[in-house]
Amino acid sequence: MVRKLSSLAVVVVMATTLTSAAAAATVLVVTQDGQHQWHSRVTDGNGNPDPTAGSVSFVTGPGTPPRGVGSLRLQTNLGRGDGSAQMRSTRYGGVRLANLTELNYYAYSAMNNGSQFPFLALNVSNSGGSTTDDILFFEPPYQFPGTGDPSCTHSTYPPIMFMWQKWDALNGCWWDNNGELGSGGIFTQPLSVYIGLHPNAAIVNASGVGGLRLAVGFASPADLFDGNIDMVTVGVLGQSTSYDFEPPSACKKGDGEGDFEDKDGHKHHGEFHGNSCDNQGGEKDDDDQGHHFESNSVSSSTFTADDNSQTMTMTGTGLDGAVPVGFTLVVIDFNGVAPAVYNLTLTDGRTFVGGLVGGTVSLD
Repeated sequence: MVRKLSSLAVVVVMATTLTSAAAAATVLVVTQDGQHQWHSRVTDGNGNPDPTAGSVSFVTGPGTPPRGVGSLRLQTNLGRGDGSAQMRSTRYGGVRLANLTELNYYAYSAMNNGSQFPFLALNVSNSGGSTTDDILFFEPPYQFPGTGDPSCTHSTYPPIMFMWQKWDALNGCWWDNNGELGSGGIFTQPLSVYIGLHPNAAIVNASGVGGLRLAVGFASPADLFDGNIDMVTVGVLGQSTSYDFEPPSACKKGDGEGDFEDKDGHKHHGEFHGNSCDNQGGEKDDDDQGHHFESNSVSSSTFTADDNSQTMTMTGTGLDGAVPVGFTLVVIDFNGVAPAVYNLTLTDGRTFVGGLVGGTVSLD
């Protein structure tokens, strides 16, 4: 999905903007492990990495997910219900609990032990430091009348198998490892109570592992869990981001048209289209010095991604004015954190590196 940018905006998007009467959230599509700072983690009952205990996968369905066609599937293997399948975000390390303005997700359960549905957990440092002092747990079964503290904003219905349901963790009931809110779902209380006890409490990525996580498991070995997560929304100081988990596409695409400016103020207008499954794309470039480049053949379009960015590298041949040249185009999308980077190199020695100042860029 592509987000339109004004001449003053420098946000690069693989996202859409979702608007409601109350607030707007940026939607980021996650189709692979490590994308947008989400990392899978499968563990044994002690929390140590153990890929034999379960699996984390990007799937189509089940049913009709809240957005798109897919979701994130979390499963424990037979006899390994004491282990866990998790997806953890490193993006929110250091964020104070008091600064959270939205925290919700959709969950679906196809198999559980009769009580546990996909849950949300936060590793926190009570002083805002770098070590985990406590772990807070939000679980759907404790969010309806008759459970938890009556001051919580409860759902009007309990969790239901084989149904997508939205859970408001920010205004829901929590328990924690230290028993300050309650233990194991007994005497659960609102997150605001914990913030009152620890005003500087913040999410912490202990040992580099994401401090915000969605998970199933950590029960009894005989339990078997199979659940799904989608549209996880996190708001910090009024700025919300929703994560839409989708199955990976067989083909990656890169499209863009916009104005780019280098460190010296020189400008180029570039237009590109790339596809990892074919070589039907192309590149056009005009600069403020009157140069014009246009490709006539694309050899390859390759895509890579890490926690903070996505990159498309396109190679081929074309004409720089009337001169036959080879070209390499590298476009880097920083997921809205910084302007897209556009780097065109021609074999006749002409090069340009600039940031997006107006237009659109989409790498998906």
